[in-house]
Amino acid sequence: MSPAETVAETLKSRRNILLLNHEAPDGDCLGSTLALAKALWARGQRATVGSSDGVPEMYRFLPSIDRVVTAIPEGETFDTVVFMECSVPERAGRLAAHAAGVPLRVNIDHHVSNTGYGDLVLWDVDAAAVAEVVYPIVRILHPRPDADTATCLLTALMTDTGSFHYTSVTPRSFQLAAELMGAGASPAGVFRQVYENRSAASVRLLGRALSGLTLSDDGRVAWTSVTQAMLRETGAAMEEEGIHVSLRGMGGVRAHVIAEAMGGGGHAAAAGFTAKAPLDEVIRRTLTVVRRELGAAAP
Repeated sequence: MSPAETVAETLKSRRNILLLNHEAPDGDCLGSTLALAKALWARGQRATVGSSDGVPEMYRFLPSIDRVVTAIPEGETFDTVVFMECSVPERAGRLAAHAAGVPLRVNIDHHVSNTGYGDLVLWDVDAAAVAEVVYPIVRILHPRPDADTATCLLTALMTDTGSFHYTSVTPRSFQLAAELMGAGASPAGVFRQVYENRSAASVRLLGRALSGLTLSDDGRVAWTSVTQAMLRETGAAMEEEGIHVSLRGMGGVRAHVIAEAMGGGGHAAAAGFTAKAPLDEVIRRTLTVVRRELGAAAP
């Protein structure tokens, strides 16, 4: 059997499965986890989707998103835990503690920084999105995915490829998109929900953030910050605790290397991490690592 077949066949026999998103979950992680959960639910199996940081507003349109929990009831036990896009178990945040003592750990990822932990590992660094890794499992568990499941997977695929703009995109990405469209998912609908359906508060906040943009003397680094005061003034809501840093890299700069040095992870083009320190200190430390990476990327 292929690794995907092994994971799927193993999951079929499990009685209570915990599916964990990484901290500050993105569309790929949430969409893929929900798609896998929906395939299990369609079989009548018990599955809990957990996200320590909840669900960002932009992804609350996803089918069954209301079933994502931020806490696990005391005394709840699982026979399997699936870590989705977690390079190490700790990337699942405080909910990772519920994996302690679980007899089977499944590691599904496509990040180069994954440590290869777990009893079953499905790890494909050539996949443009973890949706590409999860899809074969979903198809085995539920051979005819419905439109809702397809929407979850297409959201995952589109958000992690920048709507197919990133260099990570391969023919497999478009083949999967075509299959998901055939199952009822709408690229236009996903794009509208993720990128165009912004609240007035979020637009005001974006304007404030852009007005505070700082550019390094050599023009190679640009950064800005969003503070609690800005959130209050614009009427936007803070969805997570701590300082969340989002990184984008181009021209040979590896965003994931910067993020990993700060305790996070991601891809060469897009990565991030969470910090618990004063904002000025986080900016200073991050820029130090950025400059080191810029030196490594210099021709």
